[in-house]
Amino acid sequence: MKGKVNVNVQLHAQGDLVAKVQLFNTVKKGWPDVVFGPPNDVAFLKNPLVNDVLQLDNLQPASVWKQFGNGNNWCELDGHIYCVKNDLAQTVLWYNKTLMDQFGYKVPTTMAQFAAIGMDVAKNHPGYSLGTLGDQAAYSGFLEPSQCPLNEAKNDTVVVINSKDPHCTRVSALVQPLIDNGVLDVRSPFDAGYIKDVAQAGKWLMEIGPSWWGQFVLRPASSYNIPAGQIATAPMPIWPGETKAYSGEYGGGIYTISPHSKFPKEALAFAMFMVGDKRNLVDVANPDGSHGAPTYPAFGPGNKIWTQAVAKDPYYAQNIVPALDTQAQLIWGGTKPVRYDANGAWGASFDPDLAQNKNMQHAIDAYATYTSNEATQVGYAVVSK
Repeated sequence: MKGKVNVNVQLHAQGDLVAKVQLFNTVKKGWPDVVFGPPNDVAFLKNPLVNDVLQLDNLQPASVWKQFGNGNNWCELDGHIYCVKNDLAQTVLWYNKTLMDQFGYKVPTTMAQFAAIGMDVAKNHPGYSLGTLGDQAAYSGFLEPSQCPLNEAKNDTVVVINSKDPHCTRVSALVQPLIDNGVLDVRSPFDAGYIKDVAQAGKWLMEIGPSWWGQFVLRPASSYNIPAGQIATAPMPIWPGETKAYSGEYGGGIYTISPHSKFPKEALAFAMFMVGDKRNLVDVANPDGSHGAPTYPAFGPGNKIWTQAVAKDPYYAQNIVPALDTQAQLIWGGTKPVRYDANGAWGASFDPDLAQNKNMQHAIDAYATYTSNEATQVGYAVVSK
């Protein structure tokens, strides 16, 4: 729309959103028409103390909303639609097919097999990595798929936070030996040291990561820079005793529109362009030379456009879409939008604790304590089940 619409784009830290909106509310100006952020923002902004999210049901036909299928679930509160889901960030198993073949490993289908490969890697291929645990990677890759209840809102006033639940402690039991032997790194996957020492050194073997991992993390020269023809995907490894191999959801951004906007229909049109138009999803040129959005769209028509293009992408060793499609139907539904900053709490509590103590259960407990305090402060009753 360059040259047709005068759009002012501003970048802010995600954690600043509530404070900034509260400032706008105080001075009675400054509200952005559209905000793009993590999915939990919808509960933040719907909080009566903030009150900066517009109900969208009637701004476009019901037939259009239906084309999201279950993809817009995060945006549906109290029977109404309050945001537009940009993408699904379902986790899958990303792996380096070249290295897996070279080392003679079969792609794991169970978490026990995943752990066994990790133990063998430490013994026979020291320095190679099965991924990281910082910056929500532990939550989306292990805790959510295991159905660990750390932000399981029952309703607007009750939330389950229980780090001692067996679905949480089994994660610690499986992960801790892999932390101890160094194949699971306690740093963020975006940590410059990890990227240099492991990813760009050719020692990244596999990782449970979201659907945007390939296009946004593994591929770019400025990131992991893994050469073409090596990367593949597989469905999530299943936890013992389960009948479904659930995904976590690492991100999956949303667009919200302010009730103060003078252009609500235009704001919604912008959001729908981002999630459904070929020019954004596959045509746009990126700084690294690739094209298109890195994400698996939540909107059905946009998803079809994106997956058809990615399925033929010669960068990958095989078609990555089937695993993404499988896991899109298996995102664990226990995590719900809450009025406190559940996302930011990973960086505020879990990450520093894990970095200091290198103890998974201790870090999960630290997160649970932190979020329990946050939840109580905004009016939730915290329960264990």
